[in-house]
Amino acid sequence: MNSELQMKLEQLYQKGNQLEKRYDEALQIWKEGYSLIPEPRWNFDIASEFLAAMGEIYFFRKGMYREAYDCFDIMRGYGGFGNPYVMLRMGECCLELGDLKSVTAYLRRAWLEEGKEIFEPDENGEGDGRKYYEFLLNQFGLEEVERNSN
Repeated sequence: MNSELQMKLEQLYQKGNQLEKRYDEALQIWKEGYSLIPEPRWNFDIASEFLAAMGEIYFFRKGMYREAYDCFDIMRGYGGFGNPYVMLRMGECCLELGDLKSVTAYLRRAWLEEGKEIFEPDENGEGDGRKYYEFLLNQFGLEEVERNSN
């Protein structure tokens, strides 16, 4: 990727971030940026940044869980299978979509990598994962593991 395109992509990413509560506009800008990334997109870190930003808007702001899942699923293909953040978001999407078979696998993988902390809200107070953590506890009886690790 040439430096001119890199700079344009960074500007589009930042422009989307600056739109605050104008989520539809931010999504359009990030989609535009993502579409400009040359194939194979997984070669460029900024592709995952665009996908994560879009996935977060779809999940937290619009309740569009299928679209959010699709963003994180693409990230998984970019090597995100080992990324606890990607696994958490995919698990959350699966629970909201009613895919109980997949949710357990994704949430468990996030928990194994990061522990209970990954389910806690981020610095902005977003991503309160209590609901998802409780689901995981109930599925695996992890409360016993949690109690023994303290």
